[in-house]
Amino acid sequence: MNLANKLTVGRILLIPLIVGFLQVENLSNNLKFVLCGRMAALVLFIVASVTDMLDGYLARRYSMITNFGRLMDPLADKLLTMAAFVCFVEIRGPNNLPVFPAWAIVLILAREFLVTGLRALALEHGRVIQADHLGKHKTIWQLIGISTVIAALSLRDYLRLTQSPLLPTVDRWLPWGFAAILAIILILTVLSGVVYVAKNWDVIADHDQVK
Repeated sequence: MNLANKLTVGRILLIPLIVGFLQVENLSNNLKFVLCGRMAALVLFIVASVTDMLDGYLARRYSMITNFGRLMDPLADKLLTMAAFVCFVEIRGPNNLPVFPAWAIVLILAREFLVTGLRALALEHGRVIQADHLGKHKTIWQLIGISTVIAALSLRDYLRLTQSPLLPTVDRWLPWGFAAILAIILILTVLSGVVYVAKNWDVIADHDQVK
């Protein structure tokens, strides 16, 4: 296994740790403990996001491109982002509502499962479908959005811990910020999914003919 593929596997191994740190508020009401957990999740998520860029660069720069990497790199991205999105349904924001609503996460997950299923069909025909440019932009914005949300939640925890007078202002505007991030992610997710299926419709057609 080359270095690029090892980074991909490493990204997958970080996911349980990130999820665990994001869920610390379910284990304790201690704000210091929760803040430390959020910060740890943020650092690990950023590290995982950097490995996403690094493994792709190494694969292209040093001819490390393999079928394993073509398949597992986008899958690792999906596992990383989906895990964070599911956590956001459970984490409560300033208005005591989920950071992201469940219906939006279901839509995002449906797109990811659809694309993953399409890749599986292609493999049956000996074809490996790589992520296209729009899909890569979608992933980048998802990673940026998730990092921003975790950072914002960490900031809010810090303001609560220090009883800052800025907390009411942050609580007033934070839900709007989360909504804007979600809107961008949803648009790119749905659009990239539609384009992806349209580009690879022949895979579905060929599969139907084989049956």
